[in-house]
Amino acid sequence: MKKRVLTGFLIFVMALMLAIPAFATPAMVVDVPVVATQAEVEEPMESRGTEFTRIYWRTTSTGQLQFRVWGMTSGRWLTDWTNFG
Repeated sequence: MKKRVLTGFLIFVMALMLAIPAFATPAMVVDVPVVATQAEVEEPMESRGTEFTRIYWRTTSTGQLQFRVWGMTSGRWLTDWTNFG
């Protein structure tokens, strides 16, 4: 008797596991149209005040650790080599 109840319960749980994702999938899909104005498309990154940077590191021949900042947006070095520490 216990085996039949347990087996029935497990079958019920497995059936729910298969059915729930099928019901949840369509509700999770959201179509959001992307609308960009002409000003947003033509406006360069520099005019928005955002500068993406990357830091480069090197060790000199004397063992001193140095870094330099590259402006990815502007495409130029923003700093000279600076000693670290």
